[in-house]
Amino acid sequence: MDDACAVCAEPLEWVAYGVCGHREVCSACVARLRFVLRDQRCCICMTHCPAVFATKALGDRTKVISDFSALPAVAGEGKAGEYWYHEGTQVWFDDVDQYRTVRAMCQFSCTVCKDSTSTGKKGGSKASKAKHKKKIGSIEQLKGHLFDHHHLYMCDLCLDGRKVMLLMAYFSLFTGLIVYSLISNAVQLYYFSVSS
Repeated sequence: MDDACAVCAEPLEWVAYGVCGHREVCSACVARLRFVLRDQRCCICMTHCPAVFATKALGDRTKVISDFSALPAVAGEGKAGEYWYHEGTQVWFDDVDQYRTVRAMCQFSCTVCKDSTSTGKKGGSKASKAKHKKKIGSIEQLKGHLFDHHHLYMCDLCLDGRKVMLLMAYFSLFTGLIVYSLISNAVQLYYFSVSS
């Protein structure tokens, strides 16, 4: 086992592996593949892995689960026996902090609201704060929230082809989309007139 993730090349601190036992991919990349792309295959051998186990990367001393059927019966999101289970990725964790990190990566949340609360901006009504704490359960709800509260848009083309977690997505003001659209149309028109 190398000391870097086979997908992102970042140092391996946490690994996630399935029944095949390949421990060369970090838990963040496995979560991204399973949550964003809905790909449940091992990145190394392409074996279908209905569930994976994430643990601290310790080289030859990395915790190994050889029989995945021995894991607790899934009762839903959260703690199950001595492990934590994330439904969205179907990953088992032996560390609660790593579980929380991946769970946060997979949530539909507004980074604009998080930025305004983390910078300590004060003010606003209780109703306004309550609206921003409302749980967002889908991309459509997130898009609606961004438009209604922040006058921002998420590009449908970018969303359809996304290969990153939503927390890494970019939001645009409507004016930026108009400029992008005008530039895109001008480039297309230019190529059309040159090739005709």
